[in-house]
Amino acid sequence: MNIDFTGRQMEVGDDLRRYTEARLRKITRLLGDTYEMHVILTAEKHRRLAEITLKVRDHTLVGIEESGDPRTSLNGALAKLERQAVRLRERKLTRKRRPKPATTVVLNVLGPSRVEQEEHRTIQTERVPIKPMSVDEAIAALDQSRAGAVVFRNPATERVNVIYCRPDGNLGLIEPEP
Repeated sequence: MNIDFTGRQMEVGDDLRRYTEARLRKITRLLGDTYEMHVILTAEKHRRLAEITLKVRDHTLVGIEESGDPRTSLNGALAKLERQAVRLRERKLTRKRRPKPATTVVLNVLGPSRVEQEEHRTIQTERVPIKPMSVDEAIAALDQSRAGAVVFRNPATERVNVIYCRPDGNLGLIEPEP
């Protein structure tokens, strides 16, 4: 946390510095302790203007308030910054995060084991691209492929499905539950 104070036509005293730092607790709690802040206090005739610029990560928050008293101006500018920080935090928390769709799947072919039925070992690993196709197109692709299974994305459900040859000669379809 780095805070710079600038006074234009007025002296920024230690009491205003301590007051500003004490009021930053909520912003520090919301955004963490890694930010840069520049406080500009300006005196023009009977008006006192407070302008606070807060730089956090890749965002810049600005609060400006004008009143007759420097503390009141600081309060107003800090309140505006707090509202902006709350909005920034809420935007970050409510953003929908969607996983990237899987583009390839690893198929492991298990070899027969002579020791026990519970143990299998992988004898071949193959990376298979997942292409969008209907069930009929997947059956046609299974007839043309040398592998015993086809992994595809069903456009009707937008889910990954597997079609494979069963030991009895029929075809099996694996669909995930919705």
